[in-house]
Amino acid sequence: MNICGSQVYLKTRIRILSNQLLTEQEVPNLLQVPLTDLSDRLSLGSILEETADPHYAGTKLERSMIRLLMLEFGIILYPLAGKARELLLYWSRKFELYNLKTLIRGKLNGLSLETIRDDLHELPDNIRLPHETLLHAENVLEMLRLLERGAYATIARQARQVYEEKNESFSLDAAIDRLYYSGLARYVQTTEVTDQQGLKHLVSTLIDRQNILWLLRYRFAYDFAPSKAYYLLIPNGGYLTRQRLMALSNLQSFDDLLAKLPLRYANLLRGSTNSMQIRQRLDMHVSEQARRLIRFSPCVVVAALGYMVAREKDLRRLFAILQGRLLELDQAIIEEAVASWAEPEVMERAS
Repeated sequence: MNICGSQVYLKTRIRILSNQLLTEQEVPNLLQVPLTDLSDRLSLGSILEETADPHYAGTKLERSMIRLLMLEFGIILYPLAGKARELLLYWSRKFELYNLKTLIRGKLNGLSLETIRDDLHELPDNIRLPHETLLHAENVLEMLRLLERGAYATIARQARQVYEEKNESFSLDAAIDRLYYSGLARYVQTTEVTDQQGLKHLVSTLIDRQNILWLLRYRFAYDFAPSKAYYLLIPNGGYLTRQRLMALSNLQSFDDLLAKLPLRYANLLRGSTNSMQIRQRLDMHVSEQARRLIRFSPCVVVAALGYMVAREKDLRRLFAILQGRLLELDQAIIEEAVASWAEPEVMERAS
């Protein structure tokens, strides 16, 4: 049976949930909303009351926002089965990979078990790693071997091979991210949906975003050689094909790389002067593509993934605003963090 058949319940839930997605005009207005009202909107008031330390409150705030996202994810996942369910579950596993990287860093740095536990996110059982077992592993290699059975097997096996070869944390961390996105692309290929093109477009847009950010970081922040930077990228994106990535990796300046991107991204990022602006505009683009699929895709599974992608971007934007307010940052700094929600040409006209 086609997985995009009669999913009336899920279509209704997505339609209702989509009403809470932020609009372009709404985000800047949130800067003027009192902090208590903003936290009440997300049911976060207790977090702000529990501690006077804004840094500690920020950590709890991030955890609460991920928990909220996972609650909504559970609602969407409930009626799904088969390949559709596997795809959505795979997407959500990136949050548990945050925990895996925390466990690895803690083990490498010799942190106490209690310190590492305190840094872990509480996630649903269907994506949760065996934290206690991993905490008591002798070393990182044993930790990864323990994961070579089950849902994280492919990532763990290949990540272990990278660590055995390189024996340093950066390559391992980068490999986990690269393997996750490559796996997401493979899941799309095996999922039977009526809007396969829409699903491929969304996932390839996510991969293009990562490749642009990584390429700029590896070449011009870390000063990696072109070959090393290229090796760390994901070769199965959308507009950024393997050949394009190879050519871009060989460019020698930040501005040249932006100018030589495919036209879609060159126009989007024109005038960007730093990595933060680039990340913001790419996030805006990802969210916009996801929202189009929510509205126009005939496939409920595509709309479901589109909603989760767009909702995550919204919550991260809200987290940035709340964190800035908690830390009492200058209003201009917080405004800069949300300015990219306007289209780049609108921003240029306003400047």
